[in-house]
Amino acid sequence: MASRMTRSLVLRAGPLARRLIEQDGLTPDSLAALGAPAGGPKFLILTHLDSFLFRDWLPGRRQPLPAFGSSIGAFRLVAAAHRDPAAAFTRLVDAYCAQRYDSKPAASEVTQQVRHILHAMLDDADMDHILAHPWLRLNLITTRCQGLAASRSPGLQALGFGLAFASNLRHRDRLSSRFERCIFHNGMAAGEVLQPDAFRTHHAALTRENLAAVTLASGTIPLMMDTVRDIPAGPSGAHIDGGMIDYHMDLPLHDDTAPGILFIPHYEQRVVPGWFDKGLKRRSPRHVDRMLVLSPSPERVARLPGGKIPCRKDFKHYHQRDDERLHAWQAGIAVSREIAEEFAELLESGRIAEALQPL
Repeated sequence: MASRMTRSLVLRAGPLARRLIEQDGLTPDSLAALGAPAGGPKFLILTHLDSFLFRDWLPGRRQPLPAFGSSIGAFRLVAAAHRDPAAAFTRLVDAYCAQRYDSKPAASEVTQQVRHILHAMLDDADMDHILAHPWLRLNLITTRCQGLAASRSPGLQALGFGLAFASNLRHRDRLSSRFERCIFHNGMAAGEVLQPDAFRTHHAALTRENLAAVTLASGTIPLMMDTVRDIPAGPSGAHIDGGMIDYHMDLPLHDDTAPGILFIPHYEQRVVPGWFDKGLKRRSPRHVDRMLVLSPSPERVARLPGGKIPCRKDFKHYHQRDDERLHAWQAGIAVSREIAEEFAELLESGRIAEALQPL
């Protein structure tokens, strides 16, 4: 029965997360924090799961939930904080899928289209609700560039990112000389939840004046989009994709102020610490003990068009064949509905512990 219910998803847990679930099951109050990874179009395979989580399951919490997101993860969390999160997720998906590029786009064109996605999803009438959400504590992450990476010259900026890549090859902590983490929040400061690490971290409040800019900056792909500069109420300077530092939310949670599970609804089983770590198979997450990672099963992904989930390379692969791209993406969205239904069934049956695999 369990194998039938979990044919479209995989649940992987660190040792402590497994023990907690075996002892007490999994409820909204089991979570210490939620992580929303970066990843571009890959989020499409999570969209119905997101709707279920934020509309149906998580509102049952008794305490506020810190949620951390970078890049498309930040967009997802802003959608989640709407009064009607399911409607906001629908607008986000529709606007994201509607992107069209007739040729290789300039940074300004990509930026314009991403702004359109943001404004299609973000309902101004819900702004106050998002900023004072009753239980969802947003922590939207941007990366503040230092040195050449902050340059206004594309050539110098590219050189800066090359140097950052080289620093990261030696050790992830060396990247901290090139980038700083900025966390914009709508409630408790992230410092109450996260332990310090090698990266200098700035904390700033989300406001009506900066919410759109922060969300855009968090999703600003280096060199492919225009850098966001001088965010209101935040540290001055050049802000880019939060995934450069925090790609899949390998978060160092405090044990005392944030007891419980770090839940990561994810599009893949691997948790990659930073964007430059994607090609480094030896670069593993440091904080797996409390992680619970929910992702599509490899067997189900293999049956999707091309045997993969939607990704940014699809814009090139399906160039001027947008109907084919949308067909492939809709197949991924359909799998997200299966994942949501199966996760809901596992929760209702109380058999989550039986479905867990080691992380």
